[in-house]
Amino acid sequence: MVLGGNPDNPSPLIPAATVLLLRDTDVGIEVLLLRRNKALKAFGGAWVFPGGRVDDEDGPDLDEIPRAQQTAIRETMEETSLDISGARFAALSNWIPPVEEKRRFSTWFFVAKAPDTPVVIDDGEIHDYQWICPKAALAKVPSPDLYLMPPTYISLWSLKDYDSVEAALNGLSDLEPERFETKFTRGEKGFITMWPGDACYDSLDLTIEGAKRRLYAQPDQWHYETDFR
Repeated sequence: MVLGGNPDNPSPLIPAATVLLLRDTDVGIEVLLLRRNKALKAFGGAWVFPGGRVDDEDGPDLDEIPRAQQTAIRETMEETSLDISGARFAALSNWIPPVEEKRRFSTWFFVAKAPDTPVVIDDGEIHDYQWICPKAALAKVPSPDLYLMPPTYISLWSLKDYDSVEAALNGLSDLEPERFETKFTRGEKGFITMWPGDACYDSLDLTIEGAKRRLYAQPDQWHYETDFR
């Protein structure tokens, strides 16, 4: 994250979109991760899903979610050469960063089945890619070999119990997309990221007992707790 914003007058939200591309394998589903160029100022070296900001040509007459889906389709083609224009989409979540961030994106996360064609990265913004099982990815974090941001981690967590692409799309289509408006604080062993519904969300007072919807990002382990899904 890039801090420097004014919490009392937050930066305007920039529409954006990303998509978790899934494929079936003999050991379960795998998701496509892309590694951002280490030279980039924003999340350089991080492993992410295909995506980016909404451009003017991305369905300007469409409503928010269909327009974000058009962005996901375009960005996927630009970054991976995969054509998902005819794919079935499920809306997974909407992410809003902390008010302290200087540039703030309102990002829609989608899930879709990947086409059976080769991934070809652009070698500009994207420098590498891998297919990985969500559970295997979660088990690696934290690791310098798999640098993830909280939205990526939580999105992978949302897929961990599905054993096929069809099951994931059906299951997620039956659910309302989750909204993650982020706050964070520092705990005894690392950062704690929270979202609405957590008993400590408004005050950031960790002594308050109650519902949890938070990610513990500790040096040796990340752990997500939620009472809502």
